[in-house]
Amino acid sequence: MTQARIRINGPTDLITTVPLLLGFHPEHSLVVVGLLGGELQCTFRVDLPGSADHMEHLRDLTGQLSHNECDECVLIAYGDKEIGEAAIERAAARFDAAGVEPVDRLRVAAGRWFSLTCEEPCCPPEGLLVPETTAASCEVAVAGGYAAADRSAVADQLTPAPIGRRAAVASAVVEILTAEADMDWAAQRSRDLHAIDHWMGVNTLPGPADTAAVGLALGDLDIRDYALRRVNSGQFEGNRVDLWIWVARHMEEDLVAPAATVAGFAAYRFGNGVLALEALELALRASPHYRLAQMLMAALQAGIPPGALSRIGYGDREASEING
Repeated sequence: MTQARIRINGPTDLITTVPLLLGFHPEHSLVVVGLLGGELQCTFRVDLPGSADHMEHLRDLTGQLSHNECDECVLIAYGDKEIGEAAIERAAARFDAAGVEPVDRLRVAAGRWFSLTCEEPCCPPEGLLVPETTAASCEVAVAGGYAAADRSAVADQLTPAPIGRRAAVASAVVEILTAEADMDWAAQRSRDLHAIDHWMGVNTLPGPADTAAVGLALGDLDIRDYALRRVNSGQFEGNRVDLWIWVARHMEEDLVAPAATVAGFAAYRFGNGVLALEALELALRASPHYRLAQMLMAALQAGIPPGALSRIGYGDREASEING
C-alpha cells in the first residue's frame, strides 16, 4: 500500500529523506536505515542516551532489522558529537554481530552532515550543508511523505478537539443510542456500514452527528473490522488517517479506543510508525485492555513490516467470503 521506489544516490539523498520516512525531523536521535540487496527496507529511530557513558541505555534494534530481512544498514546520529558517535559505534557492533553490515555512518547537527567513514576531500572535517531537498526527498514527498517539525508536533495531531465540539458530539451520541433502542439489528448494521463507506469515500470530515455515528459504529467489532478491511484495500488516499484521527479526537474517553486504534492501524499501514504509535498509545490510555491496540502496539515495537498486517480485519474469513 505504501511502496514507492526511492533512488538513494548518496548521503544527502538519504539525510533529506529520513525526516519524511519518520514523519518528523529527528533530534538527539539514532536513526537506522535498513537495506536489503541495496534497497531501502525500513527506518527506525531511538533516543540517544544522556551521555556517552550510558550507552547501555541505547535501545537495540537488531531484532527490528531482522524482522525486515535486512542485510545492510546505514546509521545516522542526530545531535552531540561525542554521544552520537559513541551510539553509532555501539549500534554498529551489534548489527555486525547479527549479520547486518553497517555500510555507512553519518552524523547530522546544526544543519550540517558529517561522514564518520570517509576521509576524502568530498567529506571535509567541518561537514557539509544539508540541502533543503533532493530528488529522493521529492520522490518521497510525492508518494505522501511529510515531516512535522518535531516529535511533539506529531503527538499534537491527536490532541482532543475543543470542548464545545466534543460536547456537541457527546450530545449526538446520546441521541443515537436513544434511537437505536427502537431499531432492529439489520437496520443498525446497514446504517453503520453505510456511514463507514460514505465517510471513507469523501474528502471532507463529518459534523457532530456523523462523527458520533462513525465513532459509535467502530465500537462494534464487526464494523471496526470492516473499516480495517477497507483500509487494507488501499483504495483511499492516506488510508483516511485524517478521518480516524478526527473521530478519535471528538469521542469521550470511554468511546475513544476503537477510533484511535483504527487511526493507529491506518497510519501503520501507510508507513507512519510514529503517528501510529501516538494513536495506539491514546487507545491504550483510554482502554488499557483493548486487544487489537495491544496487538498492533506489540507488532509496531517489534518492527513488523506494515505489509504483514494485510490480513488484519479478516479473522478466519477469506476476502471472497466477505465481499461476495
